[in-house]
Order: sequence, then structure tokens, then C-alpha cells
Amino acid sequence: MRAVLITTILTLTGIGIASAADTGVIHGRTVELYQEQSQPGEALDAFVVRLAPRALEASKAARASICGHIEGTGPYLVKVKTDGYMSTCDLPKNSTPYVLVNGTATDARENHFSLANRNRPGYLVTPWAVKFQDRAGVRKVSSF
Repeated sequence: MRAVLITTILTLTGIGIASAADTGVIHGRTVELYQEQSQPGEALDAFVVRLAPRALEASKAARASICGHIEGTGPYLVKVKTDGYMSTCDLPKNSTPYVLVNGTATDARENHFSLANRNRPGYLVTPWAVKFQDRAGVRKVSSF
């Protein structure tokens, strides 16, 4: 009986490891997932709202937060990446706007910006909304 239980546990553990490896995500190692570019003349808010559904799905698939800096002044480009952690995604400390996606959030209490990013311009995407913040405050861009 004990041998069957140990074999079952090892098999299930192997399945879990294989599932995590399928996404290419390892905790602490940065993995670029994909990139998005805005359409000609597309406003920044519209661009982020358009990329939000795909980004939420990527976050759920990786079982981690994903993020990226917004490059350019139009057209815009975002290279989406993850570090494999659910609660954070490493963003260099500068004034470049960012997109942070928390598709793993399970409670609306997680629908807020972190203290670490409170003074930086950026977008937060959760299963409930897309929000923008800068030093002037926070505004909801879109709801889901």
C-alpha cells in the first residue's frame, strides 16, 4: 500500500512539474512571452484595453503576473514578460509607463496598484478592470 501511495505522489508531482514547464516559466527567471504593437493612430488607453484579454490569458496560463514597459509615443510597443511569480513582475525603476497584468487574482481586493509602483505611470489589468495611475491619481479605463 505504501509503495502505491509513494508512486502516485511521485506521478502527480511529475505531472505538476510538466505543466509548469510547458509555459517555459521558472520562478525567478525572466521569460519573454510575446509582444504587442498598437495600430496606427490608436490611443494608448485603447491599445492597453485591446491587449488586455490576451494578456490576462497569458497570465492565467503562466500562473503568474506578467508585465512590460510601454515603448514609443505612438505607435506603442509592449514586450510582455514574466518572472514566474504570482504577486509581482520585475519592472525597472524608471518613469517609463508600464502594463502589469494580474490574471491570477481571485478576489476584487486584488484590484489595486501596489505601493512599490504608486508613483509611476502605468496600467493595471485584472479580471475586473483596466486601470491607469500616475501622480495625479487613479482612473478606471475599462471594466470587464
